[in-house]
Amino acid sequence: MSSAQLPRRATDTPLEMPSVARGLVALSRMLRLRCPHCGKGPVLKWNLALHERCRSCNLRYNRGDRHYFGGAMFFGVMMGELLFAVTFMLVLVSMWPNVPWDQITWMFPLGILVSAPILIPFSKVVWLTADVFVRPVVADETR
Repeated sequence: MSSAQLPRRATDTPLEMPSVARGLVALSRMLRLRCPHCGKGPVLKWNLALHERCRSCNLRYNRGDRHYFGGAMFFGVMMGELLFAVTFMLVLVSMWPNVPWDQITWMFPLGILVSAPILIPFSKVVWLTADVFVRPVVADETR
């Protein structure tokens, strides 16, 4: 099958240079866990699972193939490392010079194991928002 006969995927939509104003709108929608396209429909269900589509604009949240949310792993790891670093610094500064090193050696890895599954849905929202930010939604994606 030649490349001319292959079906066009949503990930083939053109990239666009985003503006600061669009960035602020995207950030607001992401922090409120709303659809990155319209800002109205929720992205996550009550159990932190992803909705398939936006209730308002009908945007399909999985905009690519079955590996679309693979990029969310990057954001999940980044958010987990940031959470670790901030927590570590707060403990270090607040308890200096009597830092509980023994508790840190087992509490922090345990905290990372507990927080990782919780961060996964939120990392998907961050990934989806970043994708819509640089690759705006086309009309075909909301049908």
